[in-house]
Order: sequence, then structure tokens, then C-alpha cells
Amino acid sequence: MGMNRSELQHIANEMEGLLGASVSGAWQPSRDRVIIGLGRFLLLLVPRGNYARVHLIPRRPKNPSNPYSFQGACRTHLHGPLQAVELHPKDRILTLKFPTSALHLRLMRNEGGLWILRDRSVMAAYDGPAPEELPAPKPLPDGWTEPPVRFEPEGGQTWSEAAHLWFSARERRERTENLRRMVARRLASRIKRETRLIEALNRDLKKAEQADITRQRADALAAVLHRVDRGLVLVDAPDLINPECTHSIQLDPKLSPGKNLARLYERSRRLERMADRVLEHLEQTEQRLQTLISARRAVADADERELKQLQSLLPNQTTRRHSNTPNQPWFTWIGPKGQLVFAGKNAAGNRRLTFQVARGNDIWLHIRGRPGAHVLLPVARGKTPSLENLIAAAQIVLVHAKVSEGDSVDVQYTQARNVRSIKGAADGRVQLAEERVLHITRQATDMVGWRRTDVDSLDISALDQAIRQ
Repeated sequence: MGMNRSELQHIANEMEGLLGASVSGAWQPSRDRVIIGLGRFLLLLVPRGNYARVHLIPRRPKNPSNPYSFQGACRTHLHGPLQAVELHPKDRILTLKFPTSALHLRLMRNEGGLWILRDRSVMAAYDGPAPEELPAPKPLPDGWTEPPVRFEPEGGQTWSEAAHLWFSARERRERTENLRRMVARRLASRIKRETRLIEALNRDLKKAEQADITRQRADALAAVLHRVDRGLVLVDAPDLINPECTHSIQLDPKLSPGKNLARLYERSRRLERMADRVLEHLEQTEQRLQTLISARRAVADADERELKQLQSLLPNQTTRRHSNTPNQPWFTWIGPKGQLVFAGKNAAGNRRLTFQVARGNDIWLHIRGRPGAHVLLPVARGKTPSLENLIAAAQIVLVHAKVSEGDSVDVQYTQARNVRSIKGAADGRVQLAEERVLHITRQATDMVGWRRTDVDSLDISALDQAIRQ
């Protein structure tokens, strides 16, 4: 609980020595803390909470960049010397009187308050608009007895110094425990996430292990390609290394035998590239997981400084509810090497992304011939995107167009400087110059390591600037 009346009595008696000291300033470092300067002294007032109290402090914390309104009210209405310190005979209510106003403090855990009074009028309240009149304090319960004093001055201390040390120690202990619980909870959540990621990467690695068998099938098909007719769905071909083994190879009847063979070799090469990326990503993830597990073991015995160091292992976590960053109308995709791709959420997001965010050299992509998200791949001036990043961006186009795995579509792309709006088109249609087309099949293997994230949880502008430099 906060300061009880017995402790408050000692503080009020000590404050009698401040009579005649003029108001020298007013500060509000946080919503629940107000500091009044009386000459060279600083008086802290905490009206509510587990540590509601009043006492002198040696120094004041910094004010926030956006000051609270009650601070301004104190500076407007509190002037002149302190004339009286009045303590309620039975309750934790303290009034500080000045020549033209008074500061009325009630120290209750949930019902405390701080008001500026002028005669019988309430001029300001620390927690919101001033009420028409001061609320009546609730009566003490029957049989209530005053708790004993929990701290006393030692070694020449004042009561204010003893109160400051006692309450500060308990606030620090509570802050450390809250930080410990938060870090432990977030570490446990992160460990679960990294564990799930390792499981998914192992599944991808198992899929990538099909590269060798895919290439063997392609080699077997190449050996019998001269006798494969167009329109076949299935071809049996002996393995070149072990002729006793026969491969049953599925073909696309719409494609020529040569194109079927080329597609099989391309699938083999993609699986090989996927295996390299997956192994690299898997190794990094396993290292992160071991670091997080070690950090979780250290949480129980860590002090506040060590807990903050452990917290630095976790990514910044700012929820939309508390974020000052507006909710952007586009999705942000981040690649395994920090690559960025943006995809509009709706028509308004498409317009902003294409005509406000995009720079001339960036690559603009869209699914051809049907509605879909405008997708933007940032590119540095004078550079061209890598084929890997271009394919990943095209796959993101397919993801937002809800193209099914294995289906093939055309994706149009061009530099953002070649995209023009169509006057009067409310559906977001645009005109393109120098259009190019990718015929691409929806495949998860092209997006290993890519993830869609919250724009509010990352410094996207810094990443974007670094990519475009």
C-alpha cells in the first residue's frame, strides 16, 4: 500500500519547515507523478497506486516531450510562498495552501487524487477535466486501525530521505520483477516461434532433398526424348546409372517434350538453390534458438541491468494499439537477407504505394489480366534487381492474388517511372510503358526465408533507405 497516515504525519510535520518557501516550478514527469518546486526543494506527489506518497526528493526526472496539462495548470495557478500544511485529522488527506490557491492531495490506492483549488472552486485535476466540486472522501471502514510506521530515519536522515529510499527500493524491486516476467514470457514465445520455424525448415529441407531424384528423372527423360510424342501424360524411362530402375515421369500434355524436359531441369535447379538457402537459414535459426534458451535460463537470477541486456536479444515489439506510427495501407515483406517488398492492402494502398512511395527505379509488379495488389520491389538508383528478388516479388504477387500452389500465371512488371494512372478510373487501373512479363508458377520454394511483418514493429523507413542507397 501507499504511505499510511502515521508516515504522512511525520512528513507533514517536517514540511512545516518549508513554510515561506515560494513556488519555483512545477513538473510532471509521468501521468501519476507531480513535482512542485518550493525554493530549492523538490516535493514529489504520487496520488494513487501501490506507492502513493508525498515527500521531498533530491532531483527530478526529465519531463516527457509532450507535457501533461496538469503541469501547466500548476504553473498557472500556484504562486507565492507556502502558507500552511494541513493534514486531515483521521485520513490521508494533505492540503498545501498558497496565497491565492491550494494543492489538495488524497493518498488512496484507487481513489486518490490531486486538485488545485481556489476558494471552493476546483481549477484543475491531475487525472482529467476538473469536476464542478471536490468529491467527498469515502468514510473509513468500521474497526479500521492505523498501520504502524514502516520506515524511520537512520544516521541523520530526514523523514523525506527515509521515505524516498524505502519507496524507491520497492518500486525498483517491482519494476525488476515485472521486467523479469515480461522478458521470460517473450523469450518463451520467441523460443516456440523459432522451434516452429526449425520444424518448417526441416520440412523444406526434406523437400529440397528431391533435387537429386528430380535431376535423375530429367536425365532419364533426356535419354528417351527422341521417342516421346507430344500430348503424353506419363513416360517410363530407365535410370541412366541403374538401368534396372525405371522412372515414371509425369508430363504436361500442353507442352512439347523439350519444354517438359526444360521445366524438369529448372525444378531440379530450384530445389538445389532451395537446399542451400534452407541450410543457411536453418543454421542461423538454430544458433538463435540456443542463444534464446541460454537467455531464458539466466532470467531467474538476473538483475535489472542484466534483464535489459537479455531484452535486447528480442526484437522490438510495439503493438498497433500503442504505436504512434499510423497503420500503413500496405503489407511489408522481408527477405532472408533484409530485402523488402511492399504489397498494397486495398485500392487506396495501391495508389499510395505506386504514386507516393515508389521511386522511379523501383520495380512495380501486378498479376496480369485480373485484379490484385500492386507490389513494389525497392531498387537502388542505377541498379537492377537480382533474378532471385524479382521471382520472390512475383511470388508475393501470386500470394496476394490467392493463386493456388502449382498454378501458373503471368505477372507484368516494369520500373515505377513507367506506371501512369488512368484518369477517372476508380478501380485502381493503371497504364504501363515498357511492360515485361514473367510466366511464373506458384511455388513455396521461391519464398524460403521471406515473411510478412507488421510495418509498426520495424524501422521500415531505415531499411528502405538502406536498400535504395
